Amino acid sequence: MKRLLYFLAALVAISCAENVVEDVEVGPYTVSTIDRNVYHIQDYNSDYPAGPVLDAEGNFVGFNNCSDMYLLVGRKKALLIDLSNNIRWADNAAGSLRQLVAERAEGKELIVTFTHNHGDHIGMLHAYVEDPTVKFALPETDFGRLISDFPEAQCSYIHDGDVLDLGGMNVDVIEVPGHTDGSVVFSIQDRDILFTGDAIGSGQGVWIFHETGFRQYAASVPRLVEWIENPSNGVSEEALRIYGGHYWQRVGLPEMQDGEELGMQYLRDMKQLIDNIFAGTAATEPTNLGRPGLDTYFRYGTACIVWNGEQAKSLI
Repeated sequence: MKRLLYFLAALVAISCAENVVEDVEVGPYTVSTIDRNVYHIQDYNSDYPAGPVLDAEGNFVGFNNCSDMYLLVGRKKALLIDLSNNIRWADNAAGSLRQLVAERAEGKELIVTFTHNHGDHIGMLHAYVEDPTVKFALPETDFGRLISDFPEAQCSYIHDGDVLDLGGMNVDVIEVPGHTDGSVVFSIQDRDILFTGDAIGSGQGVWIFHETGFRQYAASVPRLVEWIENPSNGVSEEALRIYGGHYWQRVGLPEMQDGEELGMQYLRDMKQLIDNIFAGTAATEPTNLGRPGLDTYFRYGTACIVWNGEQAKSLI
């Protein structure tokens, strides 16, 4: 009995250790463990933090729109979601990225995929595009016309409903167009974790660039909510954690506690916000971004959409 108790205690200790979030800096990246064999890689470090960068006197000296990558390691394969900004502010960013991924993938076949085709999510492609051992799983709508930028023999297309089998870890592919025509999110089966890139924003607003995009988004969000609520998909609404493409943007998000992840309430707020925009009742304020197409914040609860005010009025 004593031996059994020791064994059970060891299992508990291992389980707790696997879920501890520890930040480790590797070159220009900061890596944390967010679940068992699931890693969050952000392109910032203590010398160049995420968001507004201030000097010792508190003066604004730069801005790091830190973009996130996620590494999922199964028994047979590893999946790297997105490739962040193209880092020019540090030396050997490509080497540092390859090093930290290889250390955690431990020799398993590496698959690189993307949530969408924007420069701040494919910026470090040069770190892997010439590696003959790396496979690329490309969302076809956003990347089909860009296949010449990749080693074609190492590429395959992914679509809504596909499942990526990493060996003991399966990842669902869900299309959520709106931010781009082919935005996708990834869900680890039985883990209640969703990786969304920019598809639904990271807290400070999902950017929508035209009316067609908004109409796509207005259809996508209810469909995503329905997918999560479907018992056959095995997602716990209470335990759901959403990791977007710019984690730092959660800072100052209204109605959320420090350290709390985006979850189901965020999606429900987003769904209601869409309804409010169609009804002409959404709370609005100017963005001051200096981009005419993105001149208005639309807000409800924890949700925010960044879009064009005049285009929104045409829907009413």
